[in-house]
Amino acid sequence: MNHLVLIGDLVASRHATDRTSLQRRLQKAVQSLNRRREAGLRSPFTITLGDEFQAIYRDADTTFGDVFFLLHALAPIRVRFALSVGKIDTPINKRQAIGMDGPAFHEAREIMNGLKKDGRLLGLGGLDPEASRLAKPVLAIFSGIIEPWRDTRLRLMAGLLDGADSVSLAKAAQITPRAVNKNIRAADLDEWRRVLLELTRSLNTALGR
Repeated sequence: MNHLVLIGDLVASRHATDRTSLQRRLQKAVQSLNRRREAGLRSPFTITLGDEFQAIYRDADTTFGDVFFLLHALAPIRVRFALSVGKIDTPINKRQAIGMDGPAFHEAREIMNGLKKDGRLLGLGGLDPEASRLAKPVLAIFSGIIEPWRDTRLRLMAGLLDGADSVSLAKAAQITPRAVNKNIRAADLDEWRRVLLELTRSLNTALGR
């Protein structure tokens, strides 16, 4: 049985002016996701090394929405995300995403190391060869595009991936629906949402779903 492993890492968090506040924000964000996504997580979001966290998903349906939720929640601190589909050799820890091992974790760690080396934010592994050949350059380009995004645009992308409409997005971001649509057009958010939905389907295919 394949599993979807997510490893996240805060970028340059050691240089944050208030690390205590940042840790509280991270803890609050992962706790929020654990409540909202309980049914979709095999193992909940768990902070592991102070600046890192990980989780195991049942499927990929909400994964990219959660990525952008966290990017928004922790902005202006950037976060790297490594996602990998594969086997886990140890029993699944349903209480905390710690104490587990297997190819899915190994590949996610290799992807994370590559992201740190290349200065990218998003990486995937465990897809079939054709999907993987497309995913890697697309996410490399997308990483560069989202790097300068600010609070509002990250929030809008998270909402779009969760299926929110313009009125709901405007209320959440405290801007007008016109400003929402302007942001969507300016950054091609709908087009990138479609790209991420295709990658979601590829992840689910690798999961056997």
